[in-house]
Amino acid sequence: MLRVLCMMLGLLSYSATADVAVTFNVAGQIYTFDRPVRLATVLSIVEQKPTQYWANAAVYQLNAPEIEQQRADILQQLAALIREQSKGSSEYRQLSALYQEIGSWQLMRRLKLIVDYDQARLNPALNPQFNTGEYYIRFKQRSQVVRLTGMVQQATALPFKTGLTVTDYIDSVDLAANAHRDIAYLLEPDGDVKKLGIAYWNRQFVKPMPGSEIFIPLQDELFFDRIGPLNDKIAQLMMHRM
Repeated sequence: MLRVLCMMLGLLSYSATADVAVTFNVAGQIYTFDRPVRLATVLSIVEQKPTQYWANAAVYQLNAPEIEQQRADILQQLAALIREQSKGSSEYRQLSALYQEIGSWQLMRRLKLIVDYDQARLNPALNPQFNTGEYYIRFKQRSQVVRLTGMVQQATALPFKTGLTVTDYIDSVDLAANAHRDIAYLLEPDGDVKKLGIAYWNRQFVKPMPGSEIFIPLQDELFFDRIGPLNDKIAQLMMHRM
């Protein structure tokens, strides 16, 4: 009787463990764990990983419906604004272009964490545990450009130069007629999003990292108080692009 009970408990324990599956996709290589695993353990067995520059590394969670819901909410608000514009107007064209661009993004939920093997090994606070789920780890080589997108005449990638501020890069491109002249968003490679003043009265002298993106939003005055929160949502959603 005792032997049977032990066998049953063993089967239950195995079943509970088998239910735990954590999967990581790294450059097409699949790593699967049958128990909770920490970031440092995952990175230790990944063959093709950075040796020095980790700022572009990111972890994405697959099958995260909340990101698509955020996109749907943004598109719904943009569609409402588009319907209020006269067809053929610059506002109509720019809003429609923004709507199409956001609709074309490939999105995954980017986790807000630092991905660095050495830091994860040495600092428990930077070594999170993954209990279950499917994840994608992205490694990118260090970029030497700063991109400008949003309400610009043409999306542009400018060479990164040490010492230049966000406003220096903005001054190097032509803004669209409906571009915001007071604020811009700085999207850094490590996943951080900063809302910065760029006008003479609120200018913040922030130097972007190489590989950063500067997003120029729509001006508030164009759509009064509705566009401000929408600009914030768009900038945050941009960090979940692949």
